[in-house]
Amino acid sequence: MRNLKLIVSVVLSSACAFAFADGPGSSGHEREPVAAVPVQQIAAGDVYGAPLPEIAPAPVSIDALMANPGDHLGKPAAYSGRITQVCQKKGCWLVLTGDNGGFARVAMRDHAYGVPKDASGPAIVYGTVSEKVHSADEIAHLIKDGAKAPAPRELSIDAASVLIGKAG
Repeated sequence: MRNLKLIVSVVLSSACAFAFADGPGSSGHEREPVAAVPVQQIAAGDVYGAPLPEIAPAPVSIDALMANPGDHLGKPAAYSGRITQVCQKKGCWLVLTGDNGGFARVAMRDHAYGVPKDASGPAIVYGTVSEKVHSADEIAHLIKDGAKAPAPRELSIDAASVLIGKAG
């Protein structure tokens, strides 16, 4: 029985390592994100990705981020806005938009999870901001996944967690 458990453990570990290993030249998009199932359900809404920290930082609005992006680049923080687009293929990215029309494209960290494809409304994203320059191929890929006219240069948030607010 002990040997059977060991064999099953080795096989599952190998399968998981293979499933999430990036080959040469892969973008990470080849990975299949975990189903869009919340890891936490709290009074404010559903959390996807990693559970929230016990003491969550106060969120920075997308409008404040857009006003001073250099102040936020490379620093982990919480960002708030409204979900206006979601990847229709795998739920592996979303667009978080501010009241003034500015936005950041949010990628689910390591392509390890997805959010519901019909997600919309208020959200708080916990992650790190960077500036992303898209190639023509990346822009075409985003459009194929449901993006509306992605810009060649965008702010991007690598999200460890996404809190999608309750409707109503």
